[in-house]
Amino acid sequence: MREADLSSPMCVLRNDMARLGTELSDAQWQEFASSCHEVSIDQRDLVFEGEAKRDALLFITKGIGASQFVLPDGQVVISRFFEAGDLCAVVQFTHMGELTENAIVAVTPVEGVMIPLEIWKFEQFEGDLIGKYARQKMYHQHLSEIDIMHVKTVNRTEVSYEFLKERHPTVLEAAPQTIIAQFCGITPEWRSRFLRSYPGR
Repeated sequence: MREADLSSPMCVLRNDMARLGTELSDAQWQEFASSCHEVSIDQRDLVFEGEAKRDALLFITKGIGASQFVLPDGQVVISRFFEAGDLCAVVQFTHMGELTENAIVAVTPVEGVMIPLEIWKFEQFEGDLIGKYARQKMYHQHLSEIDIMHVKTVNRTEVSYEFLKERHPTVLEAAPQTIIAQFCGITPEWRSRFLRSYPGR
């Protein structure tokens, strides 16, 4: 493999598998990789679009994505961020008795590997090709979601901001103020006032 290929999304994914103890032979890797494809998403674009948006998940190798949904009153809410090494997907859920779904937006330009959801789920529950890796990734994802649930339940601006400082410092540096405010549940104007008076900024 050429040295220039080592930073490609596919190589980053394979290295992440090896980091977590899933070493694949070249033949095994080709078997899995043949069902996936690399993607590049421009800033502010949706990661998943069209009828197939619920059929895949994205392993991010570069950039920042965010999960967002729109409340009935039109308010946009950012529920979490995704960075290199994270998995993201469109998820359906019930809000105020109505079935809705999130959207994944590229906060910055995003690169990654699109993995068919059917293959991922099979590996997660039954597979032995990358099954161990899939289960480890979903376990770590679950732990992250528990932390985010705590932050959202507390519903205090300083708690949300401290969470970003500790877990997502790159988001604070790269994301527009509007996106950060949508995560913290405040307007961009209130975020500016908060930072002027917040001693831990």
